[in-house]
Amino acid sequence: MNADDNGTDSSVSRRNYLGLSGGALAALSFVGLGSAHEGKPGRGRGRGQGPGHGGLENGRLLIENGTIVTVDEEYGILENADLLVEDGRIEEIGHDVQAPNAETIDASNAIVFPGFVNAHHHTWQAGVRGVAGDWSFMEYLETMLGEISSHYTPNDVYLGNLFGALEQLNAGTTTVMDWFHVANSPGHTNRAIDGLEDAGIRAVFAHGTPGDDNETWWDESTEPHPDDIRRVHDERFADSDEDDLLTLAMGIRGPDYSSDEVVTHDIELARELDIPASMHIGSLGPGGVETLAELDLLGDDLNYVHGNRLTDEEFERIGDSGGSVSITPEVEMQMGMGMPPLRETLEGGAIPSIGVDIVSNVSGDMFTQTRTALQTQRALDNQPTVEAGEQVVELSLTAHDALEFATIEGARALGLEDEVGSLTPGKRADIAMIRTDDINTVPSHNPVETIVFQSGVENVDTVLVDGDIVKRDGDLYNQTGRRHQHQLVQSGRRVLEQSGLLEE
Repeated sequence: MNADDNGTDSSVSRRNYLGLSGGALAALSFVGLGSAHEGKPGRGRGRGQGPGHGGLENGRLLIENGTIVTVDEEYGILENADLLVEDGRIEEIGHDVQAPNAETIDASNAIVFPGFVNAHHHTWQAGVRGVAGDWSFMEYLETMLGEISSHYTPNDVYLGNLFGALEQLNAGTTTVMDWFHVANSPGHTNRAIDGLEDAGIRAVFAHGTPGDDNETWWDESTEPHPDDIRRVHDERFADSDEDDLLTLAMGIRGPDYSSDEVVTHDIELARELDIPASMHIGSLGPGGVETLAELDLLGDDLNYVHGNRLTDEEFERIGDSGGSVSITPEVEMQMGMGMPPLRETLEGGAIPSIGVDIVSNVSGDMFTQTRTALQTQRALDNQPTVEAGEQVVELSLTAHDALEFATIEGARALGLEDEVGSLTPGKRADIAMIRTDDINTVPSHNPVETIVFQSGVENVDTVLVDGDIVKRDGDLYNQTGRRHQHQLVQSGRRVLEQSGLLEE
């Protein structure tokens, strides 16, 4: 293997890459239900792969005798309780719910909770999984956005988004902010949306810039956001409403990566289209939020990603304007962006949320990211007491706080809190269930702590999105994914070969 100029071994052997990819895909067990519209442009709505509502009789499903963690202050945690789903919405939660003719799921050995909301994810990178685990942030910018992304074809994007989204569903995540910055052509963008749609996940598709010219788009860019966003808005999301699985946002460069004129243009364009805008900010240094304030652009439609080096005053500006912060703890700590700013977000009054970011280097599941965010912030909060030679007598954040960050707060960050994020009658039925009779979850004395601290992907038994069963008894219901597993491996291998990162 060859080392790069910094002495870092940046190549990946064919044997190791295939082994990693095959192992990851082997963990996905597929059951084919219905047929997918593979290869055909969708409507940007994404209704999953099962017939009707997951093949349910009359669109009704009764989850019985479960421990239901609602993440709703009114309902709290219910033991031995039932949850009725009807026509994609949560109809009723309680004890002894009567639902004649409904299909039933026995949840007597399960915890039922709202599906995770992954508030920041570059889903397209599923095809190059596990190549950036030793990269710094600058190496990532240079190699991923400066080289790898330029070799992606529309079909590579489709496969990345399809399997990246399926990975999320498999791990109990029902909503994802897909920050798409490999929009190299309208075809790339169309196929990215198709991939999300064919997966059946709920997603906010944040249309970004091309990934074929890093210097043009990410180095003090003077290029405004691609005008293709108007076509995407009009063609793929023209009739979009809050009940649709896919909604549109803009993934903008923001003040850290583009000129003031471009920042103003991009945010004004997002507001013209009446869609939110999300930007990476504060990983290179402070001042970006102050720039937005000076340009009179702050607002509750802005989502700020990372924010590690922002000042306390900047977090207060975000909070005062109603903005949200998406924290991706593993990536931020590995790549040298700074410590995850969860405490700063909370004290500034901003909406806190958690995301995965990139599976090209870190864990793709929200169990890992949620407990990493919580335990890191606990350690940071504890440290002054430790350094003073005193004993910590009370922890600053709870497991329930962390679960809220990964569910209802994430939904708020994406503007979806009225539809998802908690198990509340009237909301869409985005639900996850984990088994409590597995070796690592039995016995379950505290259901919230079982979710946050004890569980992982292997415990996710059943997942519903919009009332559709997308996973049951540990099997994903997705015929398209079952058919395309090998193509994902071939796609990733070819992209890495062309990028010079894969040895022959």
